[in-house]
Amino acid sequence: MMDNSDYYQAEQYLKLGLYPQAFEMFMALEVGNFECTFLKPCMMAMAGQLNQSQLDVLFHELEREVKNKNPQAIYNYGVVSGHLGDIPKATSLLQLAMDLNVSEARGALSRLLMK
Repeated sequence: MMDNSDYYQAEQYLKLGLYPQAFEMFMALEVGNFECTFLKPCMMAMAGQLNQSQLDVLFHELEREVKNKNPQAIYNYGVVSGHLGDIPKATSLLQLAMDLNVSEARGALSRLLMK
């Protein structure tokens, strides 16, 4: 599934603060994978480590995963959307994740709505 040496390299870039390189590698590991979740790029987005054009690339891929009904990617997208302040988008994504049986989506949705 995932080439561990590439993943390790991406983690090293992240530790060194080489965010563009880390983002590129993490995205390359995710795009087109059957089980992609985009967890690491989403974590980078929440940590403020991505610029707008990188966010655009990430969201473009996540929109594709919404169409593919990819539960974990949809959940991660919802969490990031909430973190970035897009509450309506986050709400609909987390509701969709709940419908797709992502167990942690309910808690994330109630935390979002309590803000």
